[in-house]
Amino acid sequence: MSWAIYLVACMLLAPAISWIFNNAWEPQQKRNKKRSKICSEISRLRRNIDHVFQKYDAREKGETFKKAYSLQGRSQKDLEEALAVGMFHEKREVFVAAFMRNGIAVRITASIGSPYKCSASDNPKKWSFYLSKLRCTELRQYHNHPVHNGSTKPSLTDIRTSGMIQNLLGAQSNKLKSLIIFWNPHQEWKLLEYAANGKYWMSHEFDASNECEAHPSGQLSLEL
Repeated sequence: MSWAIYLVACMLLAPAISWIFNNAWEPQQKRNKKRSKICSEISRLRRNIDHVFQKYDAREKGETFKKAYSLQGRSQKDLEEALAVGMFHEKREVFVAAFMRNGIAVRITASIGSPYKCSASDNPKKWSFYLSKLRCTELRQYHNHPVHNGSTKPSLTDIRTSGMIQNLLGAQSNKLKSLIIFWNPHQEWKLLEYAANGKYWMSHEFDASNECEAHPSGQLSLEL
């Protein structure tokens, strides 16, 4: 009988002991505040990233990639944001050639491949002609690696393709930028630039905490 009374007493006292432990014991109070702050920050970043992704409607069946995400006419920053969202949704490799004039995409080609490879939708032998005709200052060649661990590197095929395009561009080869888009587990994206000699480096990292801010009203807007 005494054991039963002891068990009941423990059950009744447990909530009070838990409250005292969490609210009156100073070390635990500090841990709770730190945990709450971290959870709040994660939630804010998640809202910021969701806001970016919600700006773009998913590609409909049969719709071309470049039309679905309105790629032509975008600035480089807006273009890369649209590519990051669109490529993430595809879950396959996508190859995009962006002919840029003073930071604006004046011609876009795009093709959707398999989860492991993709190629240009038109003939790269004609790209030198388009660069001259459209008075382009840059040719940005993008494709994605559908990985979400925040780390990747160009494959041997990627490096060979970049070298092949450079050779086809001839005197305009210095206008080529070859880039890979990939993501971390939180859907923040990164751009890795690489060269035909195999070297590669980080070109850009989207950071939701720096590039998106929440207004007091709860509405979110991108800093442009």
